[in-house]
Amino acid sequence: MIDVYGRRLVIILILSILNLARSTGFAASSPRMRPYTGIGVVVFSLSDSTINQGLQLQLYEEPGLSRVGSLDNSRLSENEWIFGLSEEPLPLIASARKGEWLRVFYDDAGREAWIDVQHAGRFQSWEQFLKLHSGHMLPGLQPQYYQLLQQPGGKLLGTLTPKQLFRVLKLENAWGMVMTDQQQIGWVRWRDDDDRLVVGVGK
Repeated sequence: MIDVYGRRLVIILILSILNLARSTGFAASSPRMRPYTGIGVVVFSLSDSTINQGLQLQLYEEPGLSRVGSLDNSRLSENEWIFGLSEEPLPLIASARKGEWLRVFYDDAGREAWIDVQHAGRFQSWEQFLKLHSGHMLPGLQPQYYQLLQQPGGKLLGTLTPKQLFRVLKLENAWGMVMTDQQQIGWVRWRDDDDRLVVGVGK
């Protein structure tokens, strides 16, 4: 009886270790959390005098009140995999606006703070921003997000890959009209049902 009981304990222990190893491996290879889209982006230019002197953005709990920290060029890299490589500081995603003040996501944990961009950047809606850059679908999405459709919810025209670039022609709600590198025009989702980005910016 003791031998049978002991064997069962060993088997249970081995199965537990295998399950733990499998779940740990899965977590390590799981894709990064995609950011929320918010209302648009704050873009920065090296031609701005503030940038030339070294970008320093003050972070506030409320516009002009209760400073909580600061950002510089070296910390604007959290969404490099979304916005591609650039010599200029990467954009910040904005969630709200009050005059010249914008509430931005300033790290990959999704923490937010207010910044005054009057002298250090400019706001662009997603449509303005995406129309200025080549776009591509992000990796690791569910299959339906790679579908190029004739119209939103319409006939399937083809399937895109994360490496395939396109131009955004216009946005309508969660959909974007795009032209692929094969000059094919169709519609793709640019954000998911949780308002997270499914497109990135090409190099």
